[in-house]
Amino acid sequence: MVDGYDSSEPADGAGEKVPGWTPELGTRLKAVLKRVGGLKGASTIVGYKAEQIAKWRDGNARPPFYALQLLAKAADVSLDWIAGADTGRDPRPTPPGAISGQSQASVDEELMGRITDAISRLYKEEKVGLAAIDLGRLTGRKYAEITAATENADERLAMIKLVVTQLRADLRSAAEAPGNGKRLA
Repeated sequence: MVDGYDSSEPADGAGEKVPGWTPELGTRLKAVLKRVGGLKGASTIVGYKAEQIAKWRDGNARPPFYALQLLAKAADVSLDWIAGADTGRDPRPTPPGAISGQSQASVDEELMGRITDAISRLYKEEKVGLAAIDLGRLTGRKYAEITAATENADERLAMIKLVVTQLRADLRSAAEAPGNGKRLA
């Protein structure tokens, strides 16, 4: 918590914004959200509810640094640009249907496939159902976490094991929680 606010705490008073928020920051966050598929796309990327992301955009709550980092990377803008610095990068969204060379080329298909396979096998081993759309969302989040953590290909492959270990622990703790008739993660 900084200056009495955290990422989930609303500003005090009617219409009062969190310290440090500016209309320009709100405008830039709107542009980032547009590039990543709106609030729903941003929610998938950062793992927060769309309502919470709207609070960040509107200045009613402070976003966590890591969430901004993931959104900046997904939107192909810098954190400096989001914060208001003119960095010389073109922040305009790619037209729908157009292929952005940098964004498309930056996806490591091998890594994405390995993460998908590892998560799929884990859920089967733990006998937990996972819809294809949820597998895609979870894979996307874990891919973003891994690629944000390191650029080294060997380290990224090793991190898949860490991700699976953490997911396994999460699945098992959810199954052991009182009142859970079904195993959900």
